[in-house]
Amino acid sequence: MTEAPNDLEKGIDEAAYLKGLTLLLLVLFAFVLIRTAWISDDACITFRTVDNFVNGYGLRYNPAERVQTYTHPLWMFCLSTVRVLTNRLYYATVVLSILLSIWAVAWVAIRVASSTISGLLALVLLISSKAFVDYSTSGLENPLTHLLLAYAFWIYLRSEADRKNLLLLSFTSSLVAVNRLDALVLVLPMLAYSTFRYRRLSGILWVGLGFLPLICWEVFSVLYYGFPFPNTAYAKLHTGIPGLRLAKQGALYFLDSLDQDPLTLLAIAAAVIFSFLLKDRQLRWASLGVVFYLLYIVKIGGDFMSGRFFTAPFFLSVLVLSRLPSPTRKALAMLPASLILVLGLAASTPNLLSNGRLDWNAETDRFNKGIADERKFYFQRTGLLIVERGWEMPDKGGREAREMGPGVEVKTTLGFYGYHAGPDRHLVDIWGIADPLIARLPTYGATQWTNRIGHFTREIPEGYIKTLETGVDSFKDRDLAEFYEDLKVITQDPVFSWNRMRTIWNMNRGAYDELIDRERYMWPSNEGLLEPEEISDDEGGIGK
Repeated sequence: MTEAPNDLEKGIDEAAYLKGLTLLLLVLFAFVLIRTAWISDDACITFRTVDNFVNGYGLRYNPAERVQTYTHPLWMFCLSTVRVLTNRLYYATVVLSILLSIWAVAWVAIRVASSTISGLLALVLLISSKAFVDYSTSGLENPLTHLLLAYAFWIYLRSEADRKNLLLLSFTSSLVAVNRLDALVLVLPMLAYSTFRYRRLSGILWVGLGFLPLICWEVFSVLYYGFPFPNTAYAKLHTGIPGLRLAKQGALYFLDSLDQDPLTLLAIAAAVIFSFLLKDRQLRWASLGVVFYLLYIVKIGGDFMSGRFFTAPFFLSVLVLSRLPSPTRKALAMLPASLILVLGLAASTPNLLSNGRLDWNAETDRFNKGIADERKFYFQRTGLLIVERGWEMPDKGGREAREMGPGVEVKTTLGFYGYHAGPDRHLVDIWGIADPLIARLPTYGATQWTNRIGHFTREIPEGYIKTLETGVDSFKDRDLAEFYEDLKVITQDPVFSWNRMRTIWNMNRGAYDELIDRERYMWPSNEGLLEPEEISDDEGGIGK
């Protein structure tokens, strides 16, 4: 007869089994990412800047002017690096996104989680969240944000409140901000608590040193672009739309997520509730970052991409949940795991069931107050599975424009079209995303705005397009012409000219704001504005 294994051997077998299960779930996550990988139209706005950058035109969307059209500088530099190394930006971006996402998820399960079982439950959560998987690719900055949050949280958990940890946390938080400035809201409470625990005034100095990456970027941004924030911030956050109307749209963004992807918001709620119930001071402060970010989402009106803005607070929530005590009996762990899987399958397009047949049905799919499942809309044109089968990306209009040669166009979409149109086509969009003048005009009919969030329509002033085409001032609005001349000094004059430096200072302190007749452009008559038929569209669809 063979002897029964002793308790030590059982423990080793069980530990090996749990580690094997962790590896299996990581492999499953990789397969899910490959099956769901896609590229968004917004990502191609950055692609065009990257392409211009590596081809010697500078960090610009339109080579004629220095305008920051991207909100993720660190991610943009990562894309520029892989563009130089591979010359295949689509595939390089997808691969980079997948690798960073796997790295972030593995870090949660292996380094952050309080136990192997907690790590397994965190993996099941991450695999099942529709929003998290959707934006673990897409070409946007989310994967890098997730990885940086994982590192920041891991440093934050260290018991020693010493100079080294405070400096490392500050440095990582700074990288989070350089990757996307508003994500700083998520880590500020953790940084504040860590600084308080240090209990020395010199802590402020170490935090300042840690924030050198952000400080350096802001200095560069003001010197090169003339402004501390991206052009998109001026286009989207200073629209003239009443705050209450934006907050209502922000609340609808939450309702859309509950409809499309209930697991994500429930996990966020669970993390906040349990962190306060268990009275863990470190986890409470981390959860405050989640709460503040959710309030920020409401304030700005959410986003037009369903779930996109929830991925970072969701990921931080999973980090918090992974630190909670795990069930002592292994069988009890099956209950939350089963609940997570059920909620994941309740999503409009469950991750585990998603495949190459995913497609937007114009008859059954809908926009929920301007919010849409962007991956579903674009997947048949930009999905990795589809591209591998020889389908063309939505580049036809852009390639035709490239063949037309130099020119100026007014567009409603900038991504796929602009990337493939090439640097000779100067694009002006009615949302003000890429154009510095349009971004500073008020939204048309702002107090009665009903369009998609992030898509704030501006009227194109008469003579502006002709001015761009000929270089000769053709504005009918003479005050706006004067404002544009000052703006042009910032975006087109030599970087270090004294006149430009003086104009940057005056522009940022609002010295020229009175030159814009806000009422005229918020409630315009047809006279003096671009006719609707002069605005071209393309097959880019619902994205920008």
